[in-house]
Amino acid sequence: MGDDLDELNVDGDIGESAVTEEPSLTDKQQAQVKLESRRRLELKLEDARIQKQVQEYDFDDDFD
Repeated sequence: MGDDLDELNVDGDIGESAVTEEPSLTDKQQAQVKLESRRRLELKLEDARIQKQVQEYDFDDDFD
């Protein structure tokens, strides 16, 4: 039990092996991620706009 206490870090610091840092993205990579994100958002907005326009029409009346 005494050996277990000696292995603990009393200062509350965690060991270096426990810390995993995510690699930072370069400016070019960040720009690419933002561009792809914006493209997906624009596609969703366009789809929502088209769906709204289509819902305004009642296609059943066209066949009467």
